[in-house]
Amino acid sequence: MVFSWGNLATKQLIVGMVCHIIALAILAYGVYTFYWLELILPELTRCVGGAVLFVAMGLAPKLFFMPVSQIVSQAENTTEKSALQTYVFNLGIFLMICSLLMEWLYD
Repeated sequence: MVFSWGNLATKQLIVGMVCHIIALAILAYGVYTFYWLELILPELTRCVGGAVLFVAMGLAPKLFFMPVSQIVSQAENTTEKSALQTYVFNLGIFLMICSLLMEWLYD
């Protein structure tokens, strides 16, 4: 197989890998700051939530290459992979909201 930037599958693979690498970097930063610097639970929760959001984006890299109108029109079609992506994305949003509430309650 010849590596080509014009191939859509190759672009989707690269976007998925980049999203997962960013998620790992955010998670590593959160663990590092939690254990070795400050021990702040809302910050760790926020980093885990951000990492989960990037993992969810990496599960559906084709969305980066589709027009918005087509994405909205296909919102009713839920395959097994898109349902998993939706659950993971909702988990990330939930963790981000929890971190904001924890920070608000700790202050």
